[in-house]
Formats: sequence, structure tokens, C-alpha cells
Amino acid sequence: MLCYIIQLAEAQSLPDISYKDYGYNKPVKQVEQVYYSFESDSIEKVEKTIRKFNADGNMGSFENQSFLDDSWTKSKTTYIKGQILKEVWEHSNPYLNRTSTFEYDVKGRMIKENIKFQDGALSFIKYAYKDDRLYQIASTIDGVRSVTERYYSKKGVLYKEIHRQKVPNDSDIITNYYCLNEKEIGSYVLPRNYFYKSIYLNDQVEIKFKLVENTATLDAFYESLSQFEREARNDQQSLSLQTYAEQTLLKFKENNLHIKPYSILLYYRGEKNSAGDILAEAEVDPLTNTLFGIGFFKITYTDKTVVGSTDYNMNMRRYFEKVLNELQLPQTYGR
Repeated sequence: MLCYIIQLAEAQSLPDISYKDYGYNKPVKQVEQVYYSFESDSIEKVEKTIRKFNADGNMGSFENQSFLDDSWTKSKTTYIKGQILKEVWEHSNPYLNRTSTFEYDVKGRMIKENIKFQDGALSFIKYAYKDDRLYQIASTIDGVRSVTERYYSKKGVLYKEIHRQKVPNDSDIITNYYCLNEKEIGSYVLPRNYFYKSIYLNDQVEIKFKLVENTATLDAFYESLSQFEREARNDQQSLSLQTYAEQTLLKFKENNLHIKPYSILLYYRGEKNSAGDILAEAEVDPLTNTLFGIGFFKITYTDKTVVGSTDYNMNMRRYFEKVLNELQLPQTYGR
């Protein structure tokens, strides 16, 4: 976590609504996930999540149950003519209960989310458009004000976001995010602090890196982002996600004193009948390069096809261990 509430300053967009927003490749009826943590041979069931989608392919309800402390969260969403009208969230801690209502312009575009909490406190998120593209998101959440501006290339491809978070009696926290193929690949806080990189390998591996304070390393990354922005603005960048990932991974292996992973996720996307959707997701301890948890998915599609299982699968754990070994990531523990 960064100081104050920088962790809230993530790249922003409209709320996820349809099965496509959640990354599924064909219409989904329900997705169940059970997450297990483990240490050596000790396995513990941590939590269960269920997402249900309506006949239009939009999220209808959400449930999350912790097996560690019996806490829970659930939501129910109401639509009219395919537009989200109301979303009600309930929690085992009533203080977190909230209700969102949504407003639209004459073109049917979402322009505001009004949020009312259990104690009557009000928050909001406003959406503004330019040239039929979302270009600004302004919010006040629990008293924290922020504005995100989105930048597009001449062909309408999103390549950058600037997030400004208001801090009482202090300067704004301004974070630049850079996007390639709708995925975040790097960010930093102005003037030149808290540099982060994200890579995605073959839809199978996602690694987020923090760059340690080293002038040469930060200068090189800053210049690479500046070059990316110049090229992307004019639709001239030729960099692919795979090439960017391979280059970053090579630099990490050569210089793991100044480039350190802080999040590593591995994915298994199943066979042909799963449409390439994620059926298992493993978390890796970036200090020791060992697995410490796996989430297993069971997906029910609208065509009645069912793939995956939420049962713990030792063979899947071995699969992820094999993928991790093939990455040959240097250990950063104690460095």
C-alpha cells in the first residue's frame, strides 16, 4: 500500500456489467469460485464467490462468503431495458451496506452513479464524454475526491489515464497510467515516484513490478513510457503486450535488485469447451517464488455447458508449479 489512499487511485472506467466486462468469452449464466490457501501439505478453504448473470448477459447478483471469519457480502442488481438502474450491497458488517442508483443522458450513456451508505452518507461518481468516448470520471467517495482523465489516439485507442486525488491541506496526488490493448502496462506518481510495471505473458502469467529507487533504472523506464506515449498518441507504436512482457522479464532477470515483483498470478484457461475462460488462478509469493493459494472456477454457460470445478485439485497445483518453474524467476527474498 502506498501512503494515504494512493491504492485507490487505480485506472478507472465504467462499472463492470456484462459477462464480457468480467472477461468471459461467451454468454455465462453463473460462475462459482472457491479459493484455497496452503502451506506445504496444509490446505485451507478461504472463501467462496458466486456471480449470477441474467438472460441479457448482465450481472444479476453477487455473493461472497468467508470461511475464516463467517463474514459475507452480497449484491443484487436491477435493470431496465438493459441499463443498470439500481444496485444494492449488503454486508455482514452493516456499516458497509450501500445502494447505488444510476443516471443516463439522452444517448443512453451512464453519466452518474449515486451511492448512499447505511448511515445516510452520500457519495457519487460522474462520467463525462467527448467524441462519444468516456474521457473523464469524477468522484467523491467517503469524502475522498478524485478526477480521472482518459487519453485516446487519433484512431480512438485508449493509451493513457491521469488520475488526480485530492488530499486535504496538501498537494494533489497525480498518477499517470499507460495502457496497451486495454491493459495497464506502467504507472508512476508525479513528479517521478512510485514506478510500477505490469506484464502479461500468453494469457497465462500476470506480474506486477515495483521499481526500486535507482536513478538509471527509473530514467530508462520514464523514457520508455514517454516514447510509448509519443508513438501511441499517433497510432504509430509497434510494441505488443508479448514483446513488452518478454523485454521486462529479461530486465528483471538481469537486474532484480532494482526491479522487484510484488504480485504474480498464474492462469489456467481450460480446454476448448471453456471458450478460453479462466478455470483456475494461482497466487505466487514474489519473495520466495512459491505458490500460496489457488482459486478454482466452475462456469455454467447459457447453452447449459458446465466446465471446471471448485474442488481442490492437486494436479492443477502441480501444473502451476511447472509453469512457475519454467519462468525461472530469480528469488528476491532478503535482497
